[in-house]
Amino acid sequence: MKLPSLLLCLFSLVANAALAADGPGVVVKPAIPAKPAAPRLGLKPLPVRTYRDVLAVLPREMEPQNARAWSAAEKEVANIIMKKKLVDTARPALMRLRVSEVSDWGRMIVWATVENEEGYAIRVFSGAENPAMLPSLATLKPGDLIQLEGLMESAKFEHLWGAAALSICVRDGKVTKLLPNGLPAPKPVGVRLSIVSAVYGAGSHFSDVTDRVQAILKEPGAVFAAKPHWLGADPQVEGDKTLIVVYLVGGKRHVYTVTEAAEVSADLLAAAAQ
Repeated sequence: MKLPSLLLCLFSLVANAALAADGPGVVVKPAIPAKPAAPRLGLKPLPVRTYRDVLAVLPREMEPQNARAWSAAEKEVANIIMKKKLVDTARPALMRLRVSEVSDWGRMIVWATVENEEGYAIRVFSGAENPAMLPSLATLKPGDLIQLEGLMESAKFEHLWGAAALSICVRDGKVTKLLPNGLPAPKPVGVRLSIVSAVYGAGSHFSDVTDRVQAILKEPGAVFAAKPHWLGADPQVEGDKTLIVVYLVGGKRHVYTVTEAAEVSADLLAAAAQ
């Protein structure tokens, strides 16, 4: 007997057995193929707006309000959960913060200490991996109210600066200065000048930093320091480095020279040209 005929016989036997079991008058209808389920539209995750949205991903049994007394193992478990639910999912962040400081930590960082009732320090950090963020960072000072927008880079419980802390880091950050009422702050009136060239270094070792200086000073109100992480260059030379800026004001050519770490702004360049 050929294989198709054998399969047909087996099917008939099974069908007859089913009819006999169901009793007379029972008709076995062929199964109707189920319609494929419609694809579910993915919902965008809600942005992290406060530290409470970060703590909300932890199980209630962990009692994050008592995290200052957690063991190292408990903190590690919480850090794993937060990474899985916040970082690995690229959860967006949209937070209103009051600037504590803009610091040079190998890259320019804006950070804020968040008021809370948890009993341990909570801070939000964002660094300028993208040079496009530098001009807006250069306009900030301690106490400024800002909106920080980006993606969750990390959230972890740790021992920082001598005390228990929760550190929240945001990447691809975009900073917007706000008025006390929460509306975007108007930008100050820009100073009319044109950067011709800028170099940074000492002796015979100088790096061209024209593009970086132009980009930062194009942002009204920007103030930066003549340091490698602001300028994007670090000539490895002994002694203090110097920033030399050649610029035009009213069509006249001027040269502005400052030593390492000195402040630079469009206002200072304009004042030096008078």
